[in-house]
Amino acid sequence: MITVRICVGTYCYLQGGQQLAQWKNYIPTRLMDKVTFVGASCLDCKEDEAKPPYAKVGTVLIKQATPEKIIEEIERQLS
Repeated sequence: MITVRICVGTYCYLQGGQQLAQWKNYIPTRLMDKVTFVGASCLDCKEDEAKPPYAKVGTVLIKQATPEKIIEEIERQLS
């Protein structure tokens, strides 16, 4: 099981995280039983490299996260 943490802190949420928070609309059904999604108020990202929204797939931090980038990383980790 892979854990995906999505930053739902204010800054990330306003910078596109609201789309990621609706992950059920994007994740393929074939991956649903292999992934757990949780919200996180912050993923300890540094402000000087801010490229929100952020997500973590396992231990891999994804900057400027999109549903496509998250799914790609999930598939990479499952292979």
